[in-house]
Amino acid sequence: MKKNALPTTLLLLLALSGCGGNPATGPEPAGPTPNPAETASEQAASPSDAPSVEGLADANSGSFAFLVDQAKGDVVLPAEAPADVEALRAELGEDAVTYALVTVQNPEGGLTLDLDTVTISTPEGQELELRPAAAVIEEWGAAANGGEANPDVVGLVEEYSGGALPGETSELLMIGLFPELPGTLRTVMVQPSGGVEAVEATVRPES
Repeated sequence: MKKNALPTTLLLLLALSGCGGNPATGPEPAGPTPNPAETASEQAASPSDAPSVEGLADANSGSFAFLVDQAKGDVVLPAEAPADVEALRAELGEDAVTYALVTVQNPEGGLTLDLDTVTISTPEGQELELRPAAAVIEEWGAAANGGEANPDVVGLVEEYSGGALPGETSELLMIGLFPELPGTLRTVMVQPSGGVEAVEATVRPES
């Protein structure tokens, strides 16, 4: 009997200690490795109406920044349709349009900044122009009334006329005579008035 006591004791100690440790107190087994594609999909921003930009990681961005001399500007594409302009457009029977809102911070001592056009181009080479709202509204009025003055048209032309004054932050509304933006943009060019060279508005990745 004594010959069997020692092996039994050793077996009991081995069972209690074990070479691999106690499963109840050992480290938790590693979970499955996450799929990077699934993670990226879950973190992606929800779709928006903003255009995508060729070669840009954040394809939902619709805000573009530009600099003319010391004046800093931002172009939002597409911009929310102003209720007063949309109401007039519908009243005059004009087709759907696209809006851009240009916000300009023009420092003291500069010149008034007026815009002729904002031109967008696509990877396929298509170019679309947006022009100052006052000019487009005036054309709507002339077409609808045979050149006769319309008080509603005159009021909106006055409201949306003018450029970015020195020492102020101004909002300039631009209108494109097309119903929606292309799915992908290649460039956004801002053309100031007065023979100033056009500048490219570069996308803001954080927008």
